[in-house]
Amino acid sequence: MPKDLETLTREKKVETDFQSSEVWAKVAGKAVYGIDLILPGMLYGKILRSPHPHARIKSIDTSAAESISGVRTVITAENFSCKPYGIVVDDELPLACGRVRYIGDEVAAVAAVDWKTAEEAAKAIKVEYEVLPSVFKPEEALAEGSPQLHEDFPGNVAWQRDLERGDADAAFGDADLVVESAFSIPAIHAAYLEPIACVAVNDNYTGLTLHTALQSPDSVRTIVAKVLEMPLSRVRVVGPVMGGGFGGKVYGNLNLYIISSMLAIKTGSPVKMLLTREEEFIAGRPMIAAEIKLKMALCRDGTILARESDIITDNGAYSAQAPWVSKTISERNDSVYRIPNIKTRVRLVYTNKVPTGQYRSYGNQAANFATESLIDMAAKKLGIDPLQLRLLNCTRKGDLTVHGLQIKSCALADCLQAAADEIGWEKKIRGRGYGLSAAIHANGSIVFDKNFRGASALARLELDGRVTIFTGEQDYGQGAHTAFTIIAARALGLPPGLVTIQSRDTLISPFSLGALAMRQTTIGGRAVQLAAEKLREKIEITAVEAGSESTGLREGAVNGSSANLIDLAALARYYHGKTSGLNLVGEGKYVPEESDYDESGYGNISVTYSFAAHAAEVEIDRTTGELTLHRIVAVHDSGRIINLLSAIGQVYGGVTQGLGMSCYEGYLFEAGRVANSTFADYKIPTSLDVPVIDYQFVERGDPEGPYGSKGLGEIVMVPVLGAIANAVADAAGDWVTDLPITAEKIYQLMAGWECE
Repeated sequence: MPKDLETLTREKKVETDFQSSEVWAKVAGKAVYGIDLILPGMLYGKILRSPHPHARIKSIDTSAAESISGVRTVITAENFSCKPYGIVVDDELPLACGRVRYIGDEVAAVAAVDWKTAEEAAKAIKVEYEVLPSVFKPEEALAEGSPQLHEDFPGNVAWQRDLERGDADAAFGDADLVVESAFSIPAIHAAYLEPIACVAVNDNYTGLTLHTALQSPDSVRTIVAKVLEMPLSRVRVVGPVMGGGFGGKVYGNLNLYIISSMLAIKTGSPVKMLLTREEEFIAGRPMIAAEIKLKMALCRDGTILARESDIITDNGAYSAQAPWVSKTISERNDSVYRIPNIKTRVRLVYTNKVPTGQYRSYGNQAANFATESLIDMAAKKLGIDPLQLRLLNCTRKGDLTVHGLQIKSCALADCLQAAADEIGWEKKIRGRGYGLSAAIHANGSIVFDKNFRGASALARLELDGRVTIFTGEQDYGQGAHTAFTIIAARALGLPPGLVTIQSRDTLISPFSLGALAMRQTTIGGRAVQLAAEKLREKIEITAVEAGSESTGLREGAVNGSSANLIDLAALARYYHGKTSGLNLVGEGKYVPEESDYDESGYGNISVTYSFAAHAAEVEIDRTTGELTLHRIVAVHDSGRIINLLSAIGQVYGGVTQGLGMSCYEGYLFEAGRVANSTFADYKIPTSLDVPVIDYQFVERGDPEGPYGSKGLGEIVMVPVLGAIANAVADAAGDWVTDLPITAEKIYQLMAGWECE
């Protein structure tokens, strides 16, 4: 036996238990969240917010605040350039410059030695306002003569889109049936358990470090550097454990990060800031409210010919991600069914209310509520079973949809049939209502960056024989890192216990667009797979160099040609010595094929698409309108399931959030003020409200995702709304078209009253 090979021969078994350190830290109550962070010499920041929905700032007097013992600095708009910035549209400022546009707008900020002093100082700042006329409803904001919120956006339109595919007008003229209705969806908060928190640290040598839990740290880093006019290399984002995100922390609250950073720069000390629960509701970027008018043309046999949409979304005072959300609402649902002719108009409108953002699926769930309700309305008028109408029209594998989406894998028809069978569609219980709903969602999206669709990862063999995967993809409780561990372990032929995931630090992690658009498992996981496969190749080549031809890896060792087990730790040290300190590393980059996506928005926006069908069973008390939700059946085509336990958890969580949006949640406003800004008033489902949830996975392999997998995290919420709405209509005899679906609205519907 060659000497090198002899020294590498394995002598003892490596411990390979699969244990996620983060999971155990959470279970033991030892996980460190952003709200827990404490650094030496840390100061505490507090924001003074506008009490008016719309006003001109005439003067700001900070002298009283600055004289308070323990106050280290006070900042206003004068500390910034007053150049608007934004995620999609440049219309926002870190601190209001000359004008406030909603109750909660940031006016000034202080840094002090403790929270109490910071709050006292913020209250001591004197601001003289000139109150201006306000506008709270989008239709009023669009009217001629309404107050203009932003000079660069005349008519209060922040973003708009007029889109036509085919000839919708001709199709409506040829139709046997035209069905139409209007739907209303309120603003919804993601209601994550941990409020947004951050600690900013500025160092003359290393630059600015922002400690905060984000779904898209690289994107936030870029924006913060731009606003503060700092070189990108001088800004670093480090993520603690995240206490829930659900899309609300893709960007979080950018002003909070920028303000805390400026306070840290001015004081030279770490500055911690966080949103209180009330601030979360008044400044936390909820999902936009929408008014949707739909019209659909069909043949007598149920074939859908065309659909026309007129959508107005309520932007609030500033845009954030709302243009992207409005785009998703206006088009994603068009590809659930084969609809050859589309005509759409969508307008995102400024009002003097809370700025908006996104929530789990970028508004796709709002479109599902409207579209799936209209599908059942059409089925009722045609006398066709709603299941059969969907099966007749639903998208299939190999389709090129009306917007140019290439459907490489699709089991939607199977999902629909399975959901109907499980709910008892053909054997309905007398006195109960049943509803179906179907959905599609992208796995990543070219909309965010036309030149960046993929992901990269790095796999490194450590000197103890374990493997570290470096990825920029974030895990905020959805199980992405566990999935990556399983993917890497399979690619390497090793037990998952030998794989560790390293992320959450922009200094060392590969760049990532972030945990959004259901891109984690499909795109991030594919990069991890490729990195692990490349590392495996290098391990086997190194084993040959050491004197043995590899026949594979198992249990933390290389199978040698002479039945020897070559210990990976020893092999790592062998390579380390031969190269004067290098590690064996595999780099993986997943670069999807180029898209033909054009200026009109036509083209393949994603590498692949997930599908789902849900069914609901409800019962209504006809004397009170009280709704009892007995069961939700959730059937998903998410390709091959990587981690079944995690997938089941995603279904339970997503269905519960869909239930909340359907029947419980929604912002209430009084002249621009959020009237339900606590969990005592903003109702979300409790464990007592959640029905029986049955799940099924129709596992058809996908050609793009790692080992045939596709995304699941966002689409689980999407079909819930339509299924519940249709089940309620089946039981009540008509549709509640404005969310949430409450007992009062159901009672008024059955009584024939006009709902307001």
